[in-house]
Amino acid sequence: MDSVDRMVAEWGRRAPSLDVAPLQVIGRLLRWAEHGQRAIRDALQPLGLSYGDFDVLNTLRRRDDPDGTNPRDLARSSLVTSGAMTARLDRLVEAGLVARANDPSDRRAVLVRLTDRGERLATEALEAVLAADEELLAPLDDAQREQLAALLKTALAPHETD
Repeated sequence: MDSVDRMVAEWGRRAPSLDVAPLQVIGRLLRWAEHGQRAIRDALQPLGLSYGDFDVLNTLRRRDDPDGTNPRDLARSSLVTSGAMTARLDRLVEAGLVARANDPSDRRAVLVRLTDRGERLATEALEAVLAADEELLAPLDDAQREQLAALLKTALAPHETD
């Protein structure tokens, strides 16, 4: 009996008329998310990166904008404020992982791009995170993973804004 089964059984004894069936799903999703966050944090820690740093580096890598990316676009993709993004970028610039340059099309704006060192670390970090993800998903076969992904997509759809 896992912790969710135990919780449901306890509620069944304490308040039998209470429908706690959603806990079977939501409780497990929350526990799984905790394990996933811990696994990702542990994978990034030896590289000296936070999840936020990883997100910025790999967003830049994935977008592959030759001239760089506007920090406002990075903030939107990370769902953080522009002030939080500025602090992240300051840290990453100081670490030599990203560089800022003036935007040739708007002299008041800057563009951010990965340095060579940032590109290498982003690649290494993504490999570490994907390995952690794979370990978390190891109990599921390919068909189960596809089914779970489809079910989660359906469940999330009414709550997503974009």
